[in-house]
Amino acid sequence: MTRRGPGGWRKGSSGKDPALKVDSILSSSFPNLSIAVKLKEYKLIKAWKECVGPNIAKRAMPKRLIGGTLHCAVSSSPWMTELNYQKREIIERLNRILGEPVVKEMILKVGEVVQTEPPAPPPLPSIRRELTREEMKEIEEATKGIKDKGLKDILKRIMGKAKGEESD
Repeated sequence: MTRRGPGGWRKGSSGKDPALKVDSILSSSFPNLSIAVKLKEYKLIKAWKECVGPNIAKRAMPKRLIGGTLHCAVSSSPWMTELNYQKREIIERLNRILGEPVVKEMILKVGEVVQTEPPAPPPLPSIRRELTREEMKEIEEATKGIKDKGLKDILKRIMGKAKGEESD
């Protein structure tokens, strides 16, 4: 093990590089961190809407996967009764979508169902710049054969805007 001495960090009695020890500690800790379970849980949550459809997904959602048992929140008792009838079919579809038998049982409880659609990414900022003479000529050339003046003006504005905006 490494220790901090008067001159800074120094190697312990093993003489090995400290980075190798951290690497070995991390790799041996991964099984204990339940990362595989969390990954399955994440995949399951992503597959939920595809599996049950948008109507049920509005009223029920997976909360937790514990040892093959999927715990779900359902918005009301009537929906919980309905989903109890469909439980086996939902489990089969989930496992088929996930490609492995992850869910063995499903427990439904009335609770809060919050739609967690990922927010749309913000639009890229655009920088407006003046068109060059060459670009303006190019637009004129491209639209010169259009007889309808209104259509011609619209196309010129669109082409000018497209050429004048550059995304970061």
